[in-house]
Parts: sequence; structure tokens; C-alpha cells
Amino acid sequence: MSGPQDWHREQIKAAVRMNGTTLSALAKQAGYEPSSFYWALRRPWPAIEQIIAIHLGRRPQDIWPSRYDRRGIPHAGRRQKPSAHTAERHRQKAEAV
Repeated sequence: MSGPQDWHREQIKAAVRMNGTTLSALAKQAGYEPSSFYWALRRPWPAIEQIIAIHLGRRPQDIWPSRYDRRGIPHAGRRQKPSAHTAERHRQKAEAV
């Protein structure tokens, strides 16, 4: 018998929309390129999964159980930090304010 299934990406997009925004808007608010949130629906990206989960009032492991262990820790080898490009954009955005 298999365990819990990951939410389908269309379910995630619909849930985000039902909560009043879009993945693109969430990405912009968090300082990411809009396409990065869509990539996170297809491949593991813990930082973005956390943002989406918080918006939905859930834990990332509730939405993507295959990507996390029982304790809610991302499986090894997963992207943990934003890219250098994203980090630079965050820094520039902070300086501009």
C-alpha cells in the first residue's frame, strides 16, 4: 500500500488562486522570478515549497509528502538555498527600499 500522494500541480495552483493570488504574484512578492514557482511544482525546491505552503496554511510535507521525511525535513540532495542570482536580486531589492 502506498503512502500519501503529493498534491497535483493543478490542485496547488487552484488552491493558491482560491486564496486570492497567483503563483506569479507570490513569486514576485518573495523576490523570485515568476517561473521559479512553476518549476517548484515539477521538481523539489524547499524554499519555494515553504512559501506556497505558508500561503495555503499548510506544511510543505502535507502538500509534497514524497519530498519530505516524517519529521518534515527535505530529502537529501535537494536545493536548499536560492541561487546566487536570486540572492543578488534580494540584496538589490532591499537596498532600493
